[in-house]
Amino acid sequence: MTTVTLQTALSKNYDVCVIGAGAAGLALALSLGQAGVKVLVIEQGGFDEGTIDPSERRDLHLSTDTHDPRHRTNREAVAGTLLGWGGRCMPFDPEDFAQARSRHKHPWSISFNDYARWIAPAAEFLKADSTFRYSSLPNGPDIPGVCLEKVELLNAQDQATNLQERLKNGLEPIDLLPRTRVLSFRWEASEKHQVRGLTLTHAGQTCVLPCKKLVLACGGLETTRMLLLEKAAHPKIFASTENALGRYYMGHLTGGMAEITFTDPQLAKQFGYQSGRGRSPYRRRFCLSNGAPSNVAFWLENLHPEDPRQSSGEISLKKLLKKPKGLEDAGNHIANVLKDPIGASNILRSAAQRFLPPSMRRPQRLALVGRGPYILAYHAEHFPEPESQVTLSEERDKFGQRMLQIDFRYGQRTIDALMAGHKLLAKRLKAANVAEITLPEDEAFAKAIEDKARDGYHQAGLTRMSATPGSGVVDSNCCVHGADNLYVASASVFPVSGQANPTLSVVAMSLRLADHLKRHLRSEVTQ
Repeated sequence: MTTVTLQTALSKNYDVCVIGAGAAGLALALSLGQAGVKVLVIEQGGFDEGTIDPSERRDLHLSTDTHDPRHRTNREAVAGTLLGWGGRCMPFDPEDFAQARSRHKHPWSISFNDYARWIAPAAEFLKADSTFRYSSLPNGPDIPGVCLEKVELLNAQDQATNLQERLKNGLEPIDLLPRTRVLSFRWEASEKHQVRGLTLTHAGQTCVLPCKKLVLACGGLETTRMLLLEKAAHPKIFASTENALGRYYMGHLTGGMAEITFTDPQLAKQFGYQSGRGRSPYRRRFCLSNGAPSNVAFWLENLHPEDPRQSSGEISLKKLLKKPKGLEDAGNHIANVLKDPIGASNILRSAAQRFLPPSMRRPQRLALVGRGPYILAYHAEHFPEPESQVTLSEERDKFGQRMLQIDFRYGQRTIDALMAGHKLLAKRLKAANVAEITLPEDEAFAKAIEDKARDGYHQAGLTRMSATPGSGVVDSNCCVHGADNLYVASASVFPVSGQANPTLSVVAMSLRLADHLKRHLRSEVTQ
């Protein structure tokens, strides 16, 4: 059985209740269910796209220029944000787990190897390949201090919709209670501080559902809001998390302000999306392999389509067809088409991609224009800062619950480190006679980074993992400090953000938590 009624859910005796049917909640629940654990997943949405009404206020934003609203960042549906995700898969790096890095004041309390064993199962859940490091470029340059072997993969386009269909048709060994909102927890009156019930509302009915073990998997912001609400109601239980819960909010920085021009015009061919290694399109990136001021990955993109310096017949022809009148530098665009007729003919291939099977993603194309210039795009680490935080507002949502107040910030050291990373890459590529990177002047560079710095999608750090109760929110098994049977499956447990898109790691950590819960449940049976 998959979808159940409220009455059926109340009549069963579940081993684990999971709040949230997104990537984290479903990966964990399916792993448990396939092992014979009785699991109920409670989801606020249903089997649709899960779009949130933009007119519905969910949060108060103190920094609207750095954080997008929840109707853009989240989906409320079975499969969650997987329904709108771009499919980019890459894992954390070993250096993200290093214990002695000055920029990581609160490091992971687990080792990289402990995390890494779950990368391949996570990739399988997401319908992606599991190899994220390829051999060096054939006949490629040796660039001291620069790694070209790390790749980004794209997962299958239809992974989320297939997951929805399997659950909708009862093909998975879990129970799902959709269109249900959890309002609060019922706590056992003992020193163990265990959740023993969930107050929830479904179809206008409010009731209490018994609970043995509870996993919060409803996204970083909503998970944190639920914990803050419980903390306000039961401050003693959450006393040890006082300095961490809702603080050190992180995302990433992304953009592209620098231009790169290669010495060898053939080298750029290695940095567009490629296929042939497996089912997942992949893209090589530049990463600094030592001495990096922050963890950042760089890749190539074409110059803006309206800039004729992009030199692509394909891009210029598209612009001419879409905007035949009023296009600045139309003559230069026509010249691009005439100089690059083979490139211009690629517009037919781009059109043909629209007829690809729905399971295949259409990766962002890199139009090859020899040496360049190209945009040097980046996805960079956001350092944790205590001032970047969420708190409870006094304003209420439509359910009468307090909304979140979001104060999302990028500290100066994050901006400075990203600038320094660009300069270090430029120095190393030039020393190896591989490429020239053109950077803006420092003041303009910093402002450009700040203007592009915006997130709200990755929601990391808010319930960070820590070895000791006083310095974080969850322990190494993702159990909330001070609460014996309450767990978190979310990017919010990450104590650092790294350079990687978090989805693969969210699933990996959820599978790791599922393994812990299986062992814990088995030990309870044998006691």
